[in-house]
Amino acid sequence: MLTVQQAVFTVESFIGKIQQQKQLIHQLVQENEHLRHEIKQLRKENEQLKYRVQELEARTKTNSSNSHLPPSSDRFHTHSSRKPSGNKPGGQEGHQGTTLRQVERPHHRIVHRVNTCQGCGASLCEVKPFKADVRQVFDLPPVTIEVTQHEREVKSCPHCRCVQQAEFPPHVMNHVQYGPRFTALVVYLHHIQLIPYKRLSDTIEALYQHSVGTGTLANMVKRGREALESNMDMIEDALLESNILHVDETSLRIDGKLAWVHVACTSKYTYLASHVSRGKKATDDIGILPRYQGTMMHDGFGTYPKYTQAPHALCHAHHLRELKGFIEQGHTWAARMTTFLLAAKQAVEAHHGALSEKEAKRWERVYDRILAKAQHRLETMTPLPKKALAFVRRLQKRKEEALLFLREVHVPFDNNQAERDLRMVKVKENISGTFREETFAQSFCTTRSIVSTLTKHEKNAWDSLCLLLTGDTLDRILSTT
Repeated sequence: MLTVQQAVFTVESFIGKIQQQKQLIHQLVQENEHLRHEIKQLRKENEQLKYRVQELEARTKTNSSNSHLPPSSDRFHTHSSRKPSGNKPGGQEGHQGTTLRQVERPHHRIVHRVNTCQGCGASLCEVKPFKADVRQVFDLPPVTIEVTQHEREVKSCPHCRCVQQAEFPPHVMNHVQYGPRFTALVVYLHHIQLIPYKRLSDTIEALYQHSVGTGTLANMVKRGREALESNMDMIEDALLESNILHVDETSLRIDGKLAWVHVACTSKYTYLASHVSRGKKATDDIGILPRYQGTMMHDGFGTYPKYTQAPHALCHAHHLRELKGFIEQGHTWAARMTTFLLAAKQAVEAHHGALSEKEAKRWERVYDRILAKAQHRLETMTPLPKKALAFVRRLQKRKEEALLFLREVHVPFDNNQAERDLRMVKVKENISGTFREETFAQSFCTTRSIVSTLTKHEKNAWDSLCLLLTGDTLDRILSTT
């Protein structure tokens, strides 16, 4: 049996152990809370890193078919966003063919005569043929450079002794020079067919047996620009009077430095201009957008909405490409918006370019519902998909501009017209890399603008260039039938 002293010692020992256990439990609870907080932080960081990895993977998959990036930025081959038509390659049924056909009046006629009978050897020179088989060969004639000498008479009047002299044609300015057709050929091959100066020099020597230095060719291109530049005012006036104006811009290198080519165009006219700036300073200096009051179609670049005097329309080709990128990231709302836009486009086409007000409002309600659901879904995601959410909010904020094509006949679904007119700028850059001087870039833009305008009016570019370089005007050429 324990004594009182032993009992007291035993109780104190138990109390001490209990205190130690309490301290240990308190320490473990603190450590547990700390670990829970750390796990929570790690999970949050893990989600952020997962999103970042997904974002970076999506960036590597971004190309011109699923974003706003231009085709020139594609690192690898991308699949076209067009759906297969199911048609066989080649001409389709009902297609108007352009097969070679014999002409009634050939330039040359060669008769292959039968002089001797292969059977008995008799002469057939005096025998008239009872039939003639005809075959025609389309070929190029031998080409060569012709030299035309212009002689100006100088006479003295026998009555008053005044000396009178005839006038040379306006394009004959020097003792020795190249003519307008040769200049037109150089301008056409260099700016339209995009042949660099050295290859152009080699081509002319091979075809015409005439040697021309690359420096001479460059000077001819500059003179061509001087002769064509005055016609740009006519294009500018026509664009300002149009009810729809497609605008866009693309990068270009001049003397190794980044510059930009801006386009303002319609289905009939094209105006290209180079500038060191991409933003409002460039469009102000070019001078078309500050004065334009019709509907401006563009991709939503921040410069264009600053021109508040004109209503705006957004390009849905850009939206469809961005939506494709969101679909690839797993956003289901993007597929619904894609279906909506394509269906709206078909509905407008079925109604000959514009819907009734009642029908347009019905489509608007569907548009609002898709975006509202998308916004709610995106705002609940962790981490927040900022890019997708910004896209949805942009479509909500600019709803009127996005759906203007539903009501206005003159407003198209996309801005493909501007993209087509800019395409050759990137092709030129891929071939030549850069322009050595600003004047060469301006010359390229002027010539492409005029030739594009001529092509849109179904005028022969070569013949028209020859006329323009002899002093004719673009206005008169376009007005002739």
